[in-house]
Amino acid sequence: MKKLLPVQMPLAYAYQFYAYPLTILANHAKASDWVLSHYVNVVYEHSWKTAPVPFAFYTYDYSQSPWLETLRLNREWCTSTPGRTIDDYVREAIDRDFYVYLTLNFRYIPDRIAYDRAQDYPHDIMIYGVDDQDGTYSVLGFDHEIMYRSTRLPQDDLLTAYTSMGSDPYYDVPFTMYRYNDRGEYTFDLRFVADSIEEYLESHNCSAHFQSLRDPWWDRAYGMATYDVLQSYLDEYHAGSVEYDIRNLQVLWEHKRMMVARLARCAELVPPVGDLVDPYKQVERQAWTLRTLMLAHAAGHKAGDFMTEAKPLLDGIRATEQRLLGRFVACLDEASPTAGRRRP
Repeated sequence: MKKLLPVQMPLAYAYQFYAYPLTILANHAKASDWVLSHYVNVVYEHSWKTAPVPFAFYTYDYSQSPWLETLRLNREWCTSTPGRTIDDYVREAIDRDFYVYLTLNFRYIPDRIAYDRAQDYPHDIMIYGVDDQDGTYSVLGFDHEIMYRSTRLPQDDLLTAYTSMGSDPYYDVPFTMYRYNDRGEYTFDLRFVADSIEEYLESHNCSAHFQSLRDPWWDRAYGMATYDVLQSYLDEYHAGSVEYDIRNLQVLWEHKRMMVARLARCAELVPPVGDLVDPYKQVERQAWTLRTLMLAHAAGHKAGDFMTEAKPLLDGIRATEQRLLGRFVACLDEASPTAGRRRP
């Protein structure tokens, strides 16, 4: 068997749990309106020092999209049929055009930071190809150089990497299968986009929308309020009291990158929005510069006071974004007026 499902670099990829669905959808232009209608708000845990995902886009369920068929199995199910192994499930899934998202022990995954080390390191990964000729699976994720890209996993190592998790507790991603659903439907709604942007500007707790399904996350900052928490992280990093974690500034940049694409799409429908695209691209470049500054500082390539440059950059991003997104909402309000907001 030799089969490779398509993957494409997504707009956002700081965390693999949302990077993988976006990687699949990036291959299909018709899914773009759904992506750009979401990934608007962000959430930051006040207890960020101990949180596994301190700062990220807010999504109720990263795996759900009208353009994805999503199936989930647990480990009990995957080991309940005599004679069938994880290899059988993976091969059958890929043969049926499903991408496989699961947890493996990175001690047994080449080109990962924990490969061949003494400690177990369970982590999520996605398998998207099989090649019996060279005896490998194609996998995607952050490699040993912390680059989001494809590598090869010897087929003989999959079973060991799946079953040998060690004795420590870990977050076990269910055996999740994604398949692109070409029959999906989604209407790009300017009113919904405007409401979502306004929620971001007002730091609205968007998790409250899903209270019928799960308790809201009240102990977190949302939207513009996340800047204060991010500033706290940068202050403590500069003081040497917390470790370097580029994911925080990666998420900041990804949020601006996604917003540029959203503005460009809305400009196709509401021409005045076009005046905001280039100014907001400058916000995105400032976020990229801040991220690069931290990378250089952590690598020892940047001398001087980190916060002398970082704080004005972050303050400028916050102020300019608030002004531009306020104008964005006003443009959409004028193009799609309603008697009242949809949200509570």
